[in-house]
Amino acid sequence: MNDQRFTTLLSKMLADEISLDEHKEFMSMLEGNAAYQQEYRSLTHYFEPEEEVAAVKPDMALLFEKIKGKIEIPESNPREKPEDHQEAVLLKKSSFGTWYRIAGILALGICSFAAYQFLIKSKSDASLLALNWKTLNTPSRLTEKLVLADGTTVTLNSETQLKYPAEFSGASREVYLTGEAFFDVKKDAEHPFVIHTDKMSIKVLGTSFDVKAYKNDRDYSTSLLSGAIQIQLKATKKQILLKPSEKFSLQNKANPGADTLAYSISTLSLLEAGENPATAFMETSWLNHQLRFKEEPFEVLANNLSRWYGVQIIFKNEKLKDVKFTGLFEKENLNEALKVLQLIESFQYKIANKTVYIY
Repeated sequence: MNDQRFTTLLSKMLADEISLDEHKEFMSMLEGNAAYQQEYRSLTHYFEPEEEVAAVKPDMALLFEKIKGKIEIPESNPREKPEDHQEAVLLKKSSFGTWYRIAGILALGICSFAAYQFLIKSKSDASLLALNWKTLNTPSRLTEKLVLADGTTVTLNSETQLKYPAEFSGASREVYLTGEAFFDVKKDAEHPFVIHTDKMSIKVLGTSFDVKAYKNDRDYSTSLLSGAIQIQLKATKKQILLKPSEKFSLQNKANPGADTLAYSISTLSLLEAGENPATAFMETSWLNHQLRFKEEPFEVLANNLSRWYGVQIIFKNEKLKDVKFTGLFEKENLNEALKVLQLIESFQYKIANKTVYIY
């Protein structure tokens, strides 16, 4: 019970939403438990903003200019005696030499730090290449559950691919995802769990969340149920810390004229709480074999229907793509589902083999 309470308070601490009383409780738990202290140190290290890390790696040329700016060459004063002037010049020359020695030491230190970081990165890359990678693919209409070597449980939605190592090694636990999966990550403060997609990476230490990254969808999304996760956008290197019960959405394709992809953060859509907290939200209802949608554009819904029923859906009328629907499908077949949608919006459809034409 204490471990669960500590995880809850730690998540609030990282998300900067902890109350004064909770902060006192959190500090009290830290004070009397070395394991909690280690976990807190590890977590704050891994979730350190990139800007702060970058601050210890200053630009060499800029640093050298700042050092040179501190070196002042004295101008001669006609009132000074020759011997005074000579003494002052000697002192300044000594100061000048000292500053350049300091500059050399700083430059050597920065180069050494950069070399160290490069070696660490090279070792990390080499360890990833040396792993025995496996790939799991789920077909249309089916989901599959997988337990990774570290004890992390992953449930894959239909038409999803997960690339993962047979055994984890090195400083982090990394997997690659295309499609949608629900992760219940085994807690390990020393080895963060990282999910890579083609547009973002998600770093966690121990939590439960959903990642949706189908390449033909309008948006990629991450829905956090508990714990804390850090999202890094690959295009801009921007980092976002997500709070529990929040959903992060990233545009799959940039609008014409936009330099970067837009993103938003919203609150998860809570349903009636059941026995399984993971299925208490609309975003994760697929775990309960339900297809729920609310004010969802027909184009987005069509992609979900394609994976749900194992068909391809083609729009013959582009305007229909933006028509929005709200509803729930659970045991309906494809014909029944389309007829229900026809009651909401006027359209026609034709099914030919595994293809549905909407017009």
